[in-house]
Amino acid sequence: MTQKERIVAQAMRMFVSQGIKSVRMDDIAQQLGVSKRTLYELFGDKESLLYLAMEHFFECKRVERAAASAGARNVLEAIFMVLGCVMDDSELIHRLLGNLRKFYPAVHERLLREGSVKSRRDMQEMLEKGIADGLFVKTINIALAISVLYYTASAITDRKDMYLPEGMSEREAFVQIVSTFFRGISTAEGLRLVDDCLERYAPARPGN
Repeated sequence: MTQKERIVAQAMRMFVSQGIKSVRMDDIAQQLGVSKRTLYELFGDKESLLYLAMEHFFECKRVERAAASAGARNVLEAIFMVLGCVMDDSELIHRLLGNLRKFYPAVHERLLREGSVKSRRDMQEMLEKGIADGLFVKTINIALAISVLYYTASAITDRKDMYLPEGMSEREAFVQIVSTFFRGISTAEGLRLVDDCLERYAPARPGN
């Protein structure tokens, strides 16, 4: 790992744990035992370092999700695993993106735009594999399907006070909505696997 990579990784940990606004270049330099001048020579300013640190954070999350779904028996199970990871991380990511939007809007916009491209590409590959494997009908519009999933996740996490029934968790709502969505685009074999995934990955209700 180069010095620049080490600084980016440490800055990422500090931004995530301490808050984007509160971490100063002085704090990063002190934590790493380097001069502040070195930071400015390598990155120019805090905003540039913040972008690289958050880009690293979101790439680490993509790698974690890929690893979590690597053992899936089929692409539907992989999708449920990936979307489950998304919901597990939703509170942290919602907080980070909220702080970025408030204090560093240019960084927020760039990360959101680039992250959307990567996420949509990953989901498109999985949906195409589902079609090829005979789990999804061939007539679905993949771009529309991805948008539905993306905006469903956003609505549940960003406006849960408006959309979630009382007593229902974000994850429970998401699993229910996503499973209903996949039932609508699945073949007979896909339907069987959706039910199997529900048994495995639906969160247990209190008292069960």
